[in-house]
Amino acid sequence: MRKPLHLAIVIAAAFALAGCGILFPNARMRAEKDQPSFKEGYSDGCASAAAQSANRREDYVRDEASWKSDRVYRAGWASGFYNCRTNATRGPDQGPVPVYGPGVPQP
Repeated sequence: MRKPLHLAIVIAAAFALAGCGILFPNARMRAEKDQPSFKEGYSDGCASAAAQSANRREDYVRDEASWKSDRVYRAGWASGFYNCRTNATRGPDQGPVPVYGPGVPQP
């Protein structure tokens, strides 16, 4: 009895996420990633994530005019910041592709 209920919950959650565009982004969202302002925002967000120190407010690399007026730039900045911050906190053996070399022990 529990398996059908769990399956129904998983299917309902998948449909809900798909409707929000999280699992399957629509054509507009895919097209935004090719725009120059998205790429500029991604680059700035990634630079901000890499440069973080104790004072996080001073280390942001961001075009304030674009940040205030361009939704695509903001989306790119957030995406770059999140992805680069996540990758910066991983160790050499925790990424999607393991890095082996001198000084890095192999499992």
